[in-house]
Amino acid sequence: MKHPTRHYTLLLAIKLALAGLGGASAVAYADTSAAEQVYQLPAGSLSAQLKQFSQQSGIKLNIDESLVKGWTRPALNGRYSGQQGLNAILADTGLQAIASGAGYQLIANTAYLAPVTVTGEKINRSMQETTTAITVLNGADLDKGHVTSIYEIGNRAPNVNINGAGGVNIRGVEGTGPATGVFSFISGARPRVSTSVDGAPETWSGQQYVDFGMWDVEQVEILRGPQSTTQGRNTIGGAVVVNTKNPTSSWEGAVRAGYENEAGRTLGAAMISGPIVQDELAFRLAAEGIKGKGFVEYPGDWPWDPSDFKRQNVRAKLLWTPSNMPDFSAKLTVSQRDQEGEYLNRINSANYSDRTYSKLNSRVNTRTQDSSKTTANIDLEYKISEGLNSHLLYSRGKYHASFKESGADRFQLQMDENSNTLESRLIYDPQGGRVSALAGFYYYDRHQDLNASPYNSGFFGTDKVDTLAVFGESTISLNSSFDLNLGGRIERESQKRNVLGWPGTNNEALIKTDISETMFLPKVGIIYKATPETSFGLTYREGYTPGAGSINYDDNKFYEYGKEKVSTIELSSRSSFLDKRLALNTNLFYNRYKDYQALLNNYFTNIPKAESYGIEISADASVNSSLQLFASLGLLSTKITESNIRSASVEGNRLGYAAPVSASFGFKQKFDMGFFLNGDISHTGEYYSDLSNTEQLKAGDYTLANLQVGYDKGNYAVRAYVKNLFNSDVIYRKGSRNHEADAGAPRTLGVTVDYRF
Repeated sequence: MKHPTRHYTLLLAIKLALAGLGGASAVAYADTSAAEQVYQLPAGSLSAQLKQFSQQSGIKLNIDESLVKGWTRPALNGRYSGQQGLNAILADTGLQAIASGAGYQLIANTAYLAPVTVTGEKINRSMQETTTAITVLNGADLDKGHVTSIYEIGNRAPNVNINGAGGVNIRGVEGTGPATGVFSFISGARPRVSTSVDGAPETWSGQQYVDFGMWDVEQVEILRGPQSTTQGRNTIGGAVVVNTKNPTSSWEGAVRAGYENEAGRTLGAAMISGPIVQDELAFRLAAEGIKGKGFVEYPGDWPWDPSDFKRQNVRAKLLWTPSNMPDFSAKLTVSQRDQEGEYLNRINSANYSDRTYSKLNSRVNTRTQDSSKTTANIDLEYKISEGLNSHLLYSRGKYHASFKESGADRFQLQMDENSNTLESRLIYDPQGGRVSALAGFYYYDRHQDLNASPYNSGFFGTDKVDTLAVFGESTISLNSSFDLNLGGRIERESQKRNVLGWPGTNNEALIKTDISETMFLPKVGIIYKATPETSFGLTYREGYTPGAGSINYDDNKFYEYGKEKVSTIELSSRSSFLDKRLALNTNLFYNRYKDYQALLNNYFTNIPKAESYGIEISADASVNSSLQLFASLGLLSTKITESNIRSASVEGNRLGYAAPVSASFGFKQKFDMGFFLNGDISHTGEYYSDLSNTEQLKAGDYTLANLQVGYDKGNYAVRAYVKNLFNSDVIYRKGSRNHEADAGAPRTLGVTVDYRF
């Protein structure tokens, strides 16, 4: 390559300065003597188009995937020089290519916010194109060492708080469903917020026994409001969608070691990815583990140490992209997760700051567990034609949950579950087309075996669920300003539950549930594109949770309770300001619940009517290339508006876990020489732990602050962090017995060391 003259260097410097001021285009340094050639690059991701350009032009490009992630580009057709081609591809991205050795290095030229691609609605959309209230956290947000669980990030989203049983509550809807613990096991009650990992649903059985870590995760999406049209079952409150990182065609790896002072936990993780057959077969292997003790103190003598804790996750992926079938890909994902020891984080001290759990009698609700989950996914994708793609996912899950309780009678549980999920989708989404559409088929079956002992105070039996659904959604461009969104889901679910409770006693009871429901769940919306940077949406959609059966504790007789439904109207706005440096998203919503499922006085009932309404605002700002800010605000009002005989005492009350206000603010600051400082603070307002709105059972009203400082030099990074900086008393739920409460961790200091290659 020829060296540019001084005159040309000055000209390039002026052009670069103008591009930096305007922020509207990217400049590529290139040899002006490079020969022109004809390019025919199809529309697609920026990463793929740059790689194709590099292959055709012979220009070596060093691409940082974190810079190009989320960008899509139109087709490039015509005759260009190397410089002209790169300029055309990088236009309006805020990226530039600068000469580096024998090739070019991509760098960020302006402080643009990176584009966000939402996957949770089963068709990839930009945030600007969505009307659903969504909080998206990418790998850069999550890979900070201090985040070790999906549920630690819930406070980043407005109107979302953490559930003590392991999950999230959204807009006052208890994510675990109407029951947890033994009531969930007996009745088979469902959660109201689903969690999926790489497209496969997570198991829920009254408690989160096997958590999922944040190591090597690509993106987490928290979708608020009913998602039944596309996500299907168990999403009346919302959904949490997790996507992990895929195999790469070039070698990369990472290791991490860490330590936390609270209870002396050690953390370790590793990842390696690369080609097996170049450009055809690639793999990725990731593993993480945590070992130590919990933060709850257990005074007195115990048959084991209740605070011991250990968790490990291993995940392997294979990605096949055969060269003789360039439009086809196949991915195999196998994961194994194991968790042992403490999992409840339950305290019973009158002074919650003590964070202790004391023995009060021979039968106490302190448990140690040994649980595991194995999942295998096969994910096939085929590009039928330009803009038309098919996707098939099959997932097989095997789940084992077990715990034993301290105390004289040592209550124990063994639950084994096998599940199969099959989802087929046909996606029509042509570049620049007036219509995009999604059509899908869904099948799910689950079989559980329950064994709770000792015999005379336990329960035993089986549970089988089968779900079959067809669904679809389409967005139609009516004109340059208005889009029409239509969708729907027809779902049939059946549950057969055969459980014998307390056999051989006067309380012996048989739970024999046989329920089938067929539901149509519509979705309709209109989107108004006021400007290229601002859009407004108005949508209506529905969701539901199936009914189930249980035992009346008064007479030990079996009974069934019905399904619950929600109808939601939502007004949304999506705006981008300051030349893509500020994004502001707002959702106003109204939910009308019919036959809301509730557990009152140990009896499941359907509350005839309840409602909620509120507003959610989130903002992201890129102040400059070194400083980014984020903030959110959620306001919520809930009320039980109509009751029946069994729920008369709660009419006019708020829904449980309905914090009237939630807010968060944070920043990410990079300094010279690789130093950085990150921080965030969130507040969750006070709420009731029960539908009876018992004054003594108020929880919430806590503020959490986290801080991280470190040094990142590309290949290696060192960070120190503080979680719960102000050492706030975090109470997620209060119980009615012996001051019992589900608590969050106190102030915790930690350090991690990373090495990447």
